[in-house]
Amino acid sequence: MIRAAIFDMDGLMFDTERVGREAWNRVGEELGLGRMDEVNERCLGCNKEYCRKVFEDTFHGRLSLDRMLELAEPYRKEYFRQHGMPCKKGLKELLDYLKTTGRKIAMATSSDRADAEYNLTLAGLREYFDLLVCGDMVKKSKPDPDIYRTAARLLEVDPKECVGLEDSRNGILSVHAAGMKAVLVPDLIPANEEMRQAADVVLNDLSEVPEWIESLH
Repeated sequence: MIRAAIFDMDGLMFDTERVGREAWNRVGEELGLGRMDEVNERCLGCNKEYCRKVFEDTFHGRLSLDRMLELAEPYRKEYFRQHGMPCKKGLKELLDYLKTTGRKIAMATSSDRADAEYNLTLAGLREYFDLLVCGDMVKKSKPDPDIYRTAARLLEVDPKECVGLEDSRNGILSVHAAGMKAVLVPDLIPANEEMRQAADVVLNDLSEVPEWIESLH
């Protein structure tokens, strides 16, 4: 019995990872460091502490994560100002389904709470969520299960009665390690064998999730 659904945010709920990657690439090119695709991929699904180390190991002081975020933010905000928050296919319908069937809804994102609140509010979806667990609220980054276990504990739901929804390698490994049903909806990075092994199901988009949950009964 699934009593709660716990969502990743970037790349799973919102098409923000593409916007973020383009912003990072623009910054990298303007600074003469080239495209940031590889560094961006290594940081997907991870909290700031982990990403800071990626930048230190890669750039050795030439560019820090905090400086990258500062320079990239105007590009991101301008995109959202022009286009709104880009929701992934089936998100609103899935949230309506979960509410209608009486299930709890939480977010487990490596992003900071301010970013999560901003994105949800801009998308008009904040009221759906009973709980937000963000990257600045836990000590260990995905793929560690800390963030998903924290969400289940705060929801007062056994992890075995939760479904965790993710798009990235680090995220789906985190859900699996937390002992939850793991739903993978790939975004920028196609599902490899490791990701498929960690997932209970790999779906094309969020519109397929309700039928899958119903099939568990």
